[in-house]
Amino acid sequence: MWMWNDKETKELFNIVEEFKQKNLPLSKAFVYFANMFNRKPNSVRNYYYKTIKELSFNKEKRLSLNINIDSHNPLKVKTFSDTETKELSIKVKDLLNKGYSVRSACCTLANGNVKEMLRLQNKYRNVEKEEKCKVVTMSPKKKLLTDSEINSLFMGLVRLIKKSAIEQAEDKIFAEFEDANASLRSVMVELVRKQKELEILKKNFEILKNEKLLIKEELNKLRSDKAKDLSHKIKGEKLSSLKAFVEKVDQQKKIKKSN
Repeated sequence: MWMWNDKETKELFNIVEEFKQKNLPLSKAFVYFANMFNRKPNSVRNYYYKTIKELSFNKEKRLSLNINIDSHNPLKVKTFSDTETKELSIKVKDLLNKGYSVRSACCTLANGNVKEMLRLQNKYRNVEKEEKCKVVTMSPKKKLLTDSEINSLFMGLVRLIKKSAIEQAEDKIFAEFEDANASLRSVMVELVRKQKELEILKKNFEILKNEKLLIKEELNKLRSDKAKDLSHKIKGEKLSSLKAFVEKVDQQKKIKKSN
């Protein structure tokens, strides 16, 4: 794999920040970057955490790349002591005997903390692998296995396959659940934003509605005032005409009397 340059490094950190802001899993950010630059997701992931550690001690490099290290949380590896490893193995096996799966047992011991549960689960499975790799000595006197031993081995193999299938299914369900949670968080953020926009639109609508009512009232007032003015004008004209008519009639009467 070819060397990384500053442009790629800066782009990787920008993409990770963008995915964090959208509440999306970092694993998707690594896959997205890997597809863009034709790299392997695991290689991108390892380089990202390695670079965080380097940048935390190299201020000059951080400034040259314009990377805010506070926006990126480096992995903090918490190792197990021998005593903690033994206690973990005993507690998990005790829960397994009670019908728990490895994942549910580790989740119980982690009090529901997903990161801690994954840490305990990975450690326990590593311990299991180490124990299975130990050489089991058998008596040299036995050259052939009895039917009972063959049946026991077969049933043990069946149980092991079944257990492995269940744990793989649980891993898949957990990954889908994590993606669903991330999608749900993204949808909720978008809903909140839409709700705020809707509230602003409602306020603007109420303002326009009130302005419309004021305009309507002003228009009605203008119409009323105009109607009153017109009515007064018509009444004045009628009174003038009536007065002129009465005066004309009076003159005619005077003329007749004089004759």
